[in-house]
Amino acid sequence: MAAVVAVLAIAAAVLVWPHAKDPGPVVPPFLPVFSTWVTLTEALTALLLWTQYAVSGRLLFAALSGAYSFTSVVAAIQLLVFPGVFSPTGLLGAGPQTAVWIWVFWHGGFPALVTASLFARSVPASLTHRTLARVVAVGAVAVAVGLCILATAGQSHLPPLVAKSGSYTQLSDSPAGIIVEALCLAALGLHVSTTRVRSLMDLWLAVALVGALIDVTLTLSAGARYSVGWYAARVASMVSSSAVLGMLIYETTGLYRRLSETHRKLVETSARDGLTGVFNRAYFDDRFAREFSLASVSKQPLCVLLLDVDHFKQYNDTYGHMAGDDCLKKVAGALSGTLRRQGDFVARYGGEEFVVVLPSCEPAAGLRVAQSLRAAVEKLAIRSASPTGAPVTVSVGMASTFQDPLESAPALLGLADTALYRAKARGRNRVVEAMDIAERQSVSDSEVPIVSVIKP
Repeated sequence: MAAVVAVLAIAAAVLVWPHAKDPGPVVPPFLPVFSTWVTLTEALTALLLWTQYAVSGRLLFAALSGAYSFTSVVAAIQLLVFPGVFSPTGLLGAGPQTAVWIWVFWHGGFPALVTASLFARSVPASLTHRTLARVVAVGAVAVAVGLCILATAGQSHLPPLVAKSGSYTQLSDSPAGIIVEALCLAALGLHVSTTRVRSLMDLWLAVALVGALIDVTLTLSAGARYSVGWYAARVASMVSSSAVLGMLIYETTGLYRRLSETHRKLVETSARDGLTGVFNRAYFDDRFAREFSLASVSKQPLCVLLLDVDHFKQYNDTYGHMAGDDCLKKVAGALSGTLRRQGDFVARYGGEEFVVVLPSCEPAAGLRVAQSLRAAVEKLAIRSASPTGAPVTVSVGMASTFQDPLESAPALLGLADTALYRAKARGRNRVVEAMDIAERQSVSDSEVPIVSVIKP
């Protein structure tokens, strides 16, 4: 991207060069727009660079922040003193030479300060004192203000660069113009040779220096305000002032994106059970309460399954706790691998118990999922502690809000727990569904268990 911007800027400058002296349309609002753009972009760049210094402690960023602060201040003051913007002769006691001399200080000062920042690269963060960084940044602003005072109050001591007609062809042949051009060219060369443009900062700072060099070159060749070269130079200056800012915004956006992703992963990791890798009890308690509330408001069914590994204590006593842990890992993997819908999730409820939540799932579909989960664990063929060599199995209790509007999530979970208890009491390795309120009421008088049994 940096290469594309630099090549396009250079190509545009080459195309404009033969027509630089051609008069262009006089658009008085262009200058305020240009100066405001440069002032704001340079100020924002300075702020972000200072933030980089505050985080890293590197003097380099403080020095670059000072360079961009310098340009922001000078651009703002030049707008105030420019003739014909706020007054015919400019504010702050400006004279006919003030604006052009501020331009000289601006376009000579920025590359000089960027070159000076090269010396700050070798200063390690551990040796950078905050007071020194503040002196560097504030000093650049002080230099900007001082030079602008010289261009206004001390204008009589400066040689004229602008004729009464508004032409500044004298600038092109004057020592001031030559020095500014040389500073821009030297700053670009030293920056590239010293940094080897290894980082994004170095790369886009080089683009900014290319834009500054094009600005100076076209301005000197244009020779007059509102010419084609003068307009093109202002556009190049806007590109120069925006290059590093665009990179910093891009990096900041990427940083926030990476932080968000890292935070999501951390939250997900903290919500995972350390042994089995499925969600933990804390995550289940929070998520299940939210799913229950959503189901209640939307009138959508919600199924919850409680699963218990059959005879797990006996398995631990026979094969040891390490084998028991490995068994739980395999069971959890089978349960997770069986779920297909994005909203469904499995969590470790405690010990050898797992819980599965199925949002927007009707009881019939929930029973099919429960049977699939039970079959998936049985298919693992993990040898149990039974003398018959039967595989490890699970018992499942299921409850749903579809038939039975409940007052709370714990009440729904309690129904699933009761169904699980009945599944274990009736021989294990089976799925039992809790009945709805009407059925429970009808069977309570006859003391029939409040579950319906589905055998494998």
